Amino acid sequence: MEEKATYFINGVGIITPQKTFDREVFLSEISQYDKNILTCIAPDFKAYINPIQMRRLSRMLRIGLSAATICLRNSKITMPDGIITATGYGFLDETAKFLKELLEQGEKQLTPTYFMQGTSNALAGLVALTIKCMGYNNTYASKGVGFENALTDTMMQLNENASLNFLIGAYDEAAEIQYNASIRASHFKTEFINNLSLFDTNTKGSIQGEGSAFFMLSGKSSASTLCIMSDMDVVYKPDGRELQDALDNFLATNSLDAEHIDVIINGVSGDVEHDAVTNTLIRSRFENTAQTRFKHLCGEYTTATSFALWLGTSILSRQQVPDIVKVQHWNQPDKLRTILIVNQYMSKSFTFILLKEFVQTQ
Repeated sequence: MEEKATYFINGVGIITPQKTFDREVFLSEISQYDKNILTCIAPDFKAYINPIQMRRLSRMLRIGLSAATICLRNSKITMPDGIITATGYGFLDETAKFLKELLEQGEKQLTPTYFMQGTSNALAGLVALTIKCMGYNNTYASKGVGFENALTDTMMQLNENASLNFLIGAYDEAAEIQYNASIRASHFKTEFINNLSLFDTNTKGSIQGEGSAFFMLSGKSSASTLCIMSDMDVVYKPDGRELQDALDNFLATNSLDAEHIDVIINGVSGDVEHDAVTNTLIRSRFENTAQTRFKHLCGEYTTATSFALWLGTSILSRQQVPDIVKVQHWNQPDKLRTILIVNQYMSKSFTFILLKEFVQTQ
């Protein structure tokens, strides 16, 4: 049996509808939205991208490349051994532009840029070309489990060779074409709400979000290590009993009980139907555990687990829990050692990620 490595998160870079690209602040300045669509707060791209190169890039490619660059700088690793990305829907804006031009011009004299920047692996290729990385390069485009598949791939690679460093990223955009289609499928709310009031609603649907997050994962620690990702598991389309058993098995596999978890990061989305499943699960196992939520800050999207992973990593490395993510007021313990992420996407896929504090030794 393949020996399991220890997975160290040695760097992070993230751009979301909150000012998360600035590592000097941690959810102290909160942005509010009233139209059910949350879009990324972008940094000064010139600080991360060559201005000549930037002219040819779409908005989401700029965001993704900047997030990757922030992560590389944070980890102090200039050349990873591989790049693995994940997305649910890819670059829909560029795809829509290409298809529109295809129809309007009768398949003649098409602009190749829209096609090239509309493919799901465009960001992984762009990052590799920018830093001249010739190593392993893969993209997972698998809806609500895309980021989880990318994590699984990374974990398998590190189990074989713990000395490697992998740049793993996720991205999805709040495209108008996706929003219109998702409204018809009742994925998003029909009534406009303020994002900070998301969990005060009692209706079906969530609010659309977007973001790009990159992490440097390795089987060895470094001076920049933020925390340890101990384990991850995904459950697809379970019934209530199967979901509870999966969580119990996940905890047992990692020799944990409910009292060992300091903080739960709950991936509820403000959808009265989907949230009922997750809330019931957490209440049945972690009634007395401190809870946090995050989708009122970033919205719902297929790779929102990456936001939760950034949040958990930041909480453990900073030993600080922002009030904006707390479910109710609770006093923070003196030491935060273990965080459990329980995320769900449309009640189809459920993700468990276990994070542990990393203590630097001299």
